[in-house]
Amino acid sequence: MGVLQRFERRLEGLVEGVFARAFGGVVQPVEVAAALQREAADKKAIVGQGRILVPNTYVVELSRADTERLSEYDAPLRQELGAMVTEHAQEQGWSFVGPVAVRLEPVDDLGTGVFRVRSTVEAGRMEPPQQSADGGHRLEFTTGTHAGQVTALLPEVTVIGRGADVDVRLTDLDVSRRHAEVRRDGEHTWLIDLGSSNGTTLNGRPIDRAAMHDGDMLRLGSTEIRYRSVR
Repeated sequence: MGVLQRFERRLEGLVEGVFARAFGGVVQPVEVAAALQREAADKKAIVGQGRILVPNTYVVELSRADTERLSEYDAPLRQELGAMVTEHAQEQGWSFVGPVAVRLEPVDDLGTGVFRVRSTVEAGRMEPPQQSADGGHRLEFTTGTHAGQVTALLPEVTVIGRGADVDVRLTDLDVSRRHAEVRRDGEHTWLIDLGSSNGTTLNGRPIDRAAMHDGDMLRLGSTEIRYRSVR
């Protein structure tokens, strides 16, 4: 299944009908997604040692009427479009200099059902999700797109995956939507696989549920993470 097909399936039951009505049944979300893919390809540039860099900030310009109709679904739609761009870039071997962001902006010179895309390269660190956390329990990403990112664990349960409804969202295509969770239970911290497609390992061993200790290495898909517990 291709990137656009996965994008369409994630949108099923979420915004598809609303998007179609907003554009009079002419423009569908997948058309916007395809336009973002084309924008990335058109703006790609070869930098040091053959690395291909593409924009990481995208703006979809719409009429004010269409923007207002989509306002209720602004956040999830932008999130899914951003995930789609990230997945497409990973499949092509392209790189970003910062986190991928997609914005919907109203303009006065476009009619209903018409949109256009522009993009820029904005340097920045791949920031972890904003979370309320306590103590020194954290995850340190050591490989992949998120390498160098540090994320504090939530006080009780932190869900990790590729879906939009998790606490720590990864762009790794080998990671399931709800892949695993880290559960804090008194003095113990547990790593629990949530029935993921590719499994979860702890220090190289496949697990369903296992206790974690400071310095342990987790692997979800192709992403490696070190667990840190500083008391």
